[in-house]
Amino acid sequence: MLKALRLATAAAIAIAAPFAAQAAETVEVAPATADRMVTVSAYDPIGQSFTATTDTLSSFGFRFGTLNASSPNTPLTFRLLAGETLTGSALFTQVFTLPSTIAQRGDLAWVDIALPDLPVTMNSIYTAVLTATSSRAGLQVGPGYSYSPPGLKSGDVYAGGKLLSTGTTYSNCAGASNNCDAVFRYTGEVNAAGAVPEPATWALMILGFAAVGGALRKRGSRSLAFNPA
Repeated sequence: MLKALRLATAAAIAIAAPFAAQAAETVEVAPATADRMVTVSAYDPIGQSFTATTDTLSSFGFRFGTLNASSPNTPLTFRLLAGETLTGSALFTQVFTLPSTIAQRGDLAWVDIALPDLPVTMNSIYTAVLTATSSRAGLQVGPGYSYSPPGLKSGDVYAGGKLLSTGTTYSNCAGASNNCDAVFRYTGEVNAAGAVPEPATWALMILGFAAVGGALRKRGSRSLAFNPA
């Protein structure tokens, strides 16, 4: 009987377990007109603020190129900060180097920094910050700019944050009207523990808990049968 009780309990737990599962989510901001580049070392610390739409972060990436391919490929430093800021204590820090595929102007590549399923607060603002010692690394930003006729090719494509830098990279990347964004992406997980079960799943749960209840009642009946008092 104890074995049956354990099996029934395990079945109920297995049915309920999916509600504690997490759903992976990737957010990518890559404006179609992002044809401008910012040399990281010229404006560092430089970064992108963003609004978390997940409960954890497992990676954060920027798309890099170069405006100075002859400069040495020395490491950059990535830091993640709470709030829309370029300074403060880092929640996470990682040193990395650009891939060798960025060898000349026009070469672009994503560089994704792995994070240890870092807990964040959904709908709160964070900033991914970069610093560099060489002028090799170029950060791709948008919106693009047309020189003939002069003007921006598009407006602000990401309302959840903006490009932040030490000094003004472009005239539209400063002040309250800042509509610049780095080309970036992040991946995280959304805690689905509070999700409402579908009807079919409710039915499976009820069957599982009914099995537990039945096993408990049967166990109680047998105990009374062997206890004449």
